[in-house]
Amino acid sequence: MRLPVDVAHLTVLVIGDPVPVNVYGTDTQRVAADGRPLFKVPVLLSGTGEKTDPTATLTLPGPLPTLTKGIPCRVTGLTISTWTMRGSDGRDRSGTTLRADSITTADAKPPRP
Repeated sequence: MRLPVDVAHLTVLVIGDPVPVNVYGTDTQRVAADGRPLFKVPVLLSGTGEKTDPTATLTLPGPLPTLTKGIPCRVTGLTISTWTMRGSDGRDRSGTTLRADSITTADAKPPRP
């Protein structure tokens, strides 16, 4: 299940280099449903209402703009998804994934709808 996230009050700050998402156990890069390559970008999310700003990793389709550490960005189409999988030890693991449709640097003009 994908739930939309309201980004109106969020400030997204890049805190690491984007890395390609690979198919598990291979060097083949995963792609989105539309064929674009997927990347993970570590970010700090400010404006969440928490006392300490949480860090997260966003999964995004490329191509990505030039993202350097410390640069503020805007994201569009941010969603959170839950997942569950059974490990090789037979135990279930679960977590959440943040995905966005696109990311732009804060000084870039917002994309037209």
